[in-house]
Amino acid sequence: MSRLSDALSSEADLPPALRTKADAYADQGGLLGAFTYFFTVLETDDDALAETLGSIPTDLFVTSALHDDAIDQADEWDTDRKRRLNEHVSLGDIVYTNVVEAVSEVPDDVDLRPVLETARDIGAGQLAEEEFDAATASDDDAIARVEARGSVWGDLAVRLVATTGRYSDAQLEHLRTIATDGLFVLTVIDDLADLPEDVENGVATLPLVCFDGDPDEYASTEALVEAVLASDVPDRLEALVARRRAEIDAAATALADSLERSNEALLAAAARALTWYCESICSVPVAETVSPAEQREIRERLTGDERSTRRYVDERVSEYQRQAPVDTAEVAATVTELPDEPVVRTATRLRHLESIVDGVMHTTLEDALAELRSATTPAP
Repeated sequence: MSRLSDALSSEADLPPALRTKADAYADQGGLLGAFTYFFTVLETDDDALAETLGSIPTDLFVTSALHDDAIDQADEWDTDRKRRLNEHVSLGDIVYTNVVEAVSEVPDDVDLRPVLETARDIGAGQLAEEEFDAATASDDDAIARVEARGSVWGDLAVRLVATTGRYSDAQLEHLRTIATDGLFVLTVIDDLADLPEDVENGVATLPLVCFDGDPDEYASTEALVEAVLASDVPDRLEALVARRRAEIDAAATALADSLERSNEALLAAAARALTWYCESICSVPVAETVSPAEQREIRERLTGDERSTRRYVDERVSEYQRQAPVDTAEVAATVTELPDEPVVRTATRLRHLESIVDGVMHTTLEDALAELRSATTPAP
């Protein structure tokens, strides 16, 4: 059981809604923790260290999200305002003590000072929220704001991995590009999906800054969102996201070429990271997102002949083909050569992880745009 689970279970009087919220934030923050865990255990073979380092971004994310809600949602709580403020801030503080405990447990030769600097940057970025004005901000200002809110979390994970001393400077730069650009892309997509709520709350984000019109000229939030969707904003965001994804692809290729690790070693590290996430962090059981029938199908297809494995890989890779070209024949050949059981477990847990991701955020601009257009289209 994770420290976060221990903290939540010790609070017998924690309101169910707040517990559910904290679990959801842990599910989301744990994805960053799993990234940290994977690259730590891959080179150190030390599960205890990987768990400790992986817990830091997970718990910091939960703390940050709960404290953000205490600020952003306070005006909605009316008569319950004081109680709910206290609940959110107090639970955030309790979770933060897990970070303090984790820091105290790292080996003496692990230097966490760069990590703490990034944690300060996260706090500074949140303090700057009220100073950002869409009316005067340039596109570059808005992009920098996305990096301060989203990309910085990727930098936190990479700095934790760097404390192991097992990666070269070049490899760490590749990792940093993958993590920071990945968080940048997700933040841009999330800001687009949240445009109506942000407009209502007076929050300025990149989609609104990119809009050349005057928001005050529109009679309603719906009218403004429709105007943004009809403008060149979607195309501009798509181009920006495409550039960042191209950088991710190039960095991932360079990193893979530099890692002297067998496919079996990579699979083992992935299996260990996913086991930690699924069993110690995620609040949703695997069976809830990947049914027994689907688990049997995954097993049958990955343990059958090479044609069956190839078809499975083709189907899965096609879901991401728009983001990065993949040699499915090579992937299928590699999977066929690996031990059956670790492959099946890892594939099942990857499906679970994908379901969690899809449940907490949009991962493509197409999905965010489709939802916005659906919301602004009158019912027939």
